[in-house]
Amino acid sequence: MPGLPGQGLTVKLFPTIFQADAKKDPDSLLRLFVSVALVSIIVITSLAGYAFYQVLQKNLVASAEEDAIKVSTALSEDEKARFTMVKSDGTVAVEVSPDNFFILDRDLRTFLAPFDIVKIKIYSSEYRIVYSTEAKLIGEVNRGNKRLARALAGAFDSKLERKEEVKDLADELKFNVDVVETYIPIRARGKVIGSFEVYIDVTKYHQQTMNAALVSLGALCGILMTVFGISFVLIKRGTNELKETQEILRKQTLIDGLTGTFNKRQIELIGRREFARALRRREKGLADAEVGFIMIDIDHFKQVNDRYGHLAGDHLLQQFAERVTASLRSYDSVGRFGGEEFLVVLPGSGREQTLSVAHKIWSLIREEPFLVDGETLRVTTSAGVANVQHSDDDLLQVLKRADLNLYQAKSGGRDRVV
Repeated sequence: MPGLPGQGLTVKLFPTIFQADAKKDPDSLLRLFVSVALVSIIVITSLAGYAFYQVLQKNLVASAEEDAIKVSTALSEDEKARFTMVKSDGTVAVEVSPDNFFILDRDLRTFLAPFDIVKIKIYSSEYRIVYSTEAKLIGEVNRGNKRLARALAGAFDSKLERKEEVKDLADELKFNVDVVETYIPIRARGKVIGSFEVYIDVTKYHQQTMNAALVSLGALCGILMTVFGISFVLIKRGTNELKETQEILRKQTLIDGLTGTFNKRQIELIGRREFARALRRREKGLADAEVGFIMIDIDHFKQVNDRYGHLAGDHLLQQFAERVTASLRSYDSVGRFGGEEFLVVLPGSGREQTLSVAHKIWSLIREEPFLVDGETLRVTTSAGVANVQHSDDDLLQVLKRADLNLYQAKSGGRDRVV
């Protein structure tokens, strides 16, 4: 966007007091967006990852349960006679006689070898283990096993668990194995007479599930970062334009559009601030409780406008403001008070120092010609100087003295400091 005339001057003119409030800075909106984007990516990927993992794990358990049911059904059909017996009252019970144990154990291991089954147990309706590929478990009673109770009530029950170690069908120890434990009811004549407990090794499938979840999360995270990245670029572009607009509007409320110095309202506010600060420091007995004010006016400015035109006069005002600004300290301020008249505020300056600055400005203006409408033109200036006195209780009293001194400089022949 095009800058304001004399805009380069404003860099040294803005005290800290006029810095933008961070809460109103468009950059805070951008930072908020980045924070929201990061939190959103973390939350979305976390929730999506959890949901995706749960779905895959549920499918893994369901698949293992289905395999366990198929294996158990086949066992029931082929080996049922070896792990059941008919009682004297005609009911069927789960029981393995010593005579059948060796044959049953051999046949089960042979039957289960091609599958990923690492262990199998057979329970009676009394919660007792009548057979296990891990022989030392035979005879144990698990009445507190709620999952077994569900199976004995006629329901299937499967769960994925991590086993630190487990013996496989070859009696070899496996460590850190992911298994799906499934309880399958054993039925006879319409009644549940016992339960299988089948351990299926799903370690490799579980790892594949984890990898699939991570890949999906990575893809989702990449998509989100791309979307938010594009949004960030668009929002940043918008905030930059907003900042430029805000800066222009802010300067328009503080800066004279022609000369780049402070406007009348703002230079008066700065003067009042420094005047109040000087009074406070004076009450505390501090030595630097002083402020100097200089009213400056271009001599015969109307003649320049009449001879060269108003555009040339405007250009002269801009050059004049540049020279005045160049003669000041970084914490001094200058503003266009009206027409070709300017007010300079010098914090901490006593009478002698204020006079010294006024003479410096006067000298810079008159010693080097100005370029106006392609011609060199010598310009002089008149200045009225005033400082805060003990009797002053309002800034207007000081400004009236400076203005009166300027009038005396004009009426006394111009081209002088009073």
